[in-house]
Amino acid sequence: MDPPSAPNPAGDAGVLPEFRGLNLQDAPSPPANEEELDILTMERETAMKLVSRCVMSLANAAGDVPATPPLSRPQTPNTKENTATQSFPRRTTSRPATPIPVEREPITHKVELDPAEAHHDEPTIATHEDIGAGAQSEIIQRANMARKFFSKSIPKVGLEDYLNRIQQFCPLSTGVWLAAGSYILRLCVIDKSVPLTHRTMHRLVLASLVAAMKALEDHRWPQIRFARVGGVDVNALSRLELCVEFLLMFDLQFFSPEKLKERTIELQKAAHAATMTARLPSSFLLRFPAAKFHQ
Repeated sequence: MDPPSAPNPAGDAGVLPEFRGLNLQDAPSPPANEEELDILTMERETAMKLVSRCVMSLANAAGDVPATPPLSRPQTPNTKENTATQSFPRRTTSRPATPIPVEREPITHKVELDPAEAHHDEPTIATHEDIGAGAQSEIIQRANMARKFFSKSIPKVGLEDYLNRIQQFCPLSTGVWLAAGSYILRLCVIDKSVPLTHRTMHRLVLASLVAAMKALEDHRWPQIRFARVGGVDVNALSRLELCVEFLLMFDLQFFSPEKLKERTIELQKAAHAATMTARLPSSFLLRFPAAKFHQ
């Protein structure tokens, strides 16, 4: 008898997670007690709700932080010809994206984020021409990468609707959502590489989800589909993904559930602390009515 054909995991459409509409308000809330937090049994919508709440709390506390001024250098390309040869390198992968059945392919409506604050030709990482004496310092490179996450204005789509859209058209697992939250914690709270504001949170969440999906899952959505769902250009999403990875020093893996739970609890504590320490605007005046004494 002839042996069976070689397996092709990438061609198995059965690994696709379930497509379904959801609303964060209807999703189960994460437990308030950290001892009751069990990431192994947590539903993906609950993880999504946890990340959404924490990101919003941190962004509300930070306010509007302006992006750093553009940092130019002599090698910065200014023309289309230079952009084609010296622009951000395109990422390649040996693992193909999981195919999507035809009936699940359509994306009914579009969402587009506002243009990024940084110009697409601004440098992000050192190229082969910068290695050696002419290389920019790490601080300058990190500042350039941080500028990629800033929108010129606050996106019109709210964070909750934005996350609902991602989960509707590109369903992700509980681990991916929690890992993305831990990336944002390290980038914005621990390392303070990128400010978490209403102008950066959409791109931060989108890029962190893509990086977590590729680091932790065998199944991954095609880059072009994720970019279309997220409302950004495919090349821009690749740049954002690489910026997340470089800023995290490519430390993306979680080798135990305990480590992921620890990071998740830290994210919750940071969001709670940000909520408690948020200041009222200077225009707020607290006035008590005149006391009336009854004789």
